[in-house]
Amino acid sequence: MASVIVSTKSRYALRMLVDIAAFQDAGKVKIKDISSRQDISVKYLEQIISVLSKSDIVKGERGPQGGYVLTRPASKITVAEVVTQIEGSISPAPCIKEDGVDCERKDRCTTLDMWMRIWKAVMDIMESTTIQDLLDDANSKGIIRIQDIEPEYII
Repeated sequence: MASVIVSTKSRYALRMLVDIAAFQDAGKVKIKDISSRQDISVKYLEQIISVLSKSDIVKGERGPQGGYVLTRPASKITVAEVVTQIEGSISPAPCIKEDGVDCERKDRCTTLDMWMRIWKAVMDIMESTTIQDLLDDANSKGIIRIQDIEPEYII
């Protein structure tokens, strides 16, 4: 069985934020629309959006004109910020913690330095990658076509 550094919830949170970043210029983005485009259940997205709202990454408004927008530009929201809000902390091994090493064998561990390098590399990538970077990548691959977005007019 494979172990993962981040959960499905974190992966879905990132997909949700990229979707909001892509579509918020046309107005507040509705959970049901994200659900449809990203193929993620509304209930699961509601759990995620609650954490992102409390973390001041998104803000929402209820009602027929409601939906969600990012609280700041997508270029100012890092993957590391999102993942740590969802996960609490991340680690490639149980002994590696954000604030150091928690291992009774640390003075004689033959793999500790490798786990530390892996953790640092992952954090460096996540801290230097923004939601805008993910959106730009998706757009360049045709996964999200920003130019094809037409505003929804409610009369």
